Amino acid sequence: MRRSSLFATRLFLLLCQLPAGAEVIRACADQAEMPPFVYAERVDGLKSAHITGASVDLLRMIADRNGWELQVQLLPWARCVAQVASRQIQIALNISASDGVSNALQTSAPYYTLHNVYYYSRRNRPGGLTLHSSADLQRYHVCGLGGYRFEGYGIATGSVDRGTTIGYEQLIGKLHLGRCDLFIANRETMAGQYLINPKLRGMLVDGTLVQRALPGVATQQLYFGVAADSPQAATLLHALNAGLERLEKNHTLDTLLERYLQ
Repeated sequence: MRRSSLFATRLFLLLCQLPAGAEVIRACADQAEMPPFVYAERVDGLKSAHITGASVDLLRMIADRNGWELQVQLLPWARCVAQVASRQIQIALNISASDGVSNALQTSAPYYTLHNVYYYSRRNRPGGLTLHSSADLQRYHVCGLGGYRFEGYGIATGSVDRGTTIGYEQLIGKLHLGRCDLFIANRETMAGQYLINPKLRGMLVDGTLVQRALPGVATQQLYFGVAADSPQAATLLHALNAGLERLEKNHTLDTLLERYLQ
């Protein structure tokens, strides 16, 4: 009995020393992609299953430090934030402050700042289109991507023509056809399109699409979002914010973004 008991004790101690399985953390981002922050890597011009980008790299660094097994997927944006709110997915990448409020998500500290711009078509507006303040947006037919919120720009989301628009090619097509006057984007994401989309790259530089700084709403910040009523929320936010603070102090955030925009 003593030998049996000693063997059992040693076995128990050995098992206690084995590493526990890593906690699986699921994250999602917009399937319309938001390079250089998140996008599907291209192989010979075709989308692969590998999701990459500066925000993904950032979250992976935090995950590695916390021993998480991170899984990132691209979903329609409305479904992504809805599944985070319902706790089917733990983290939404690249949400805005208004996304957080409207979808009952708690947000992390901000990690990237976007510079807002608007686009109009020379084909449809040969005389130009100049906004002097964000209030001027009320005078125009604004288009946008489906699932996105626009209160952060000073306009009601319900007033924006979104429909089922899922990509910038469709938005540009609407501009050229005169179906809307302008759409709002950000400088970093549009520059990131050069990483993934040769067709859109051609549309951006053919001289018919005009970019202007959006007055009154100069910048917008990106956050991680978690479900406000999730038992994991406090723990997740603490880990995310601690990781962001550490990476900001050693200037890793800027380095991650610069790597994609070089």
